[in-house]
Amino acid sequence: MRTFQALAIVLCVFGAIHLLQGPAFFWPDRFDPSHGVLLGGLSSRLLGAGLVVVAALGLMAGRQAGRGDGRAAPPRWQLRYFLLILLALGLASAAFTIGERGPNPDWRAPASEGVQPT
Repeated sequence: MRTFQALAIVLCVFGAIHLLQGPAFFWPDRFDPSHGVLLGGLSSRLLGAGLVVVAALGLMAGRQAGRGDGRAAPPRWQLRYFLLILLALGLASAAFTIGERGPNPDWRAPASEGVQPT
């Protein structure tokens, strides 16, 4: 379990480093990949900041579990953890709210459909 947690934290950190530079990328919709959200600039940085918070949450949870005393975390720790979860969700929600919704700008119809790209 610790290996998986360490891998998730490393992926969050590397993803955050990339996203904090503000690259534009298309996040496709689950049911129709030709539509989705174009994240770039501020929205990409917000998503990167959310990943930094998620990595911090993973480190906090790992340190708490590493104590090994079997007791519940102190109430202040639990409150901090909860507030950081809210912050991560808020940053990710803000990123998708600010992003531009619409068709995939790189989508090209297959030649068999007879649709010409615009």
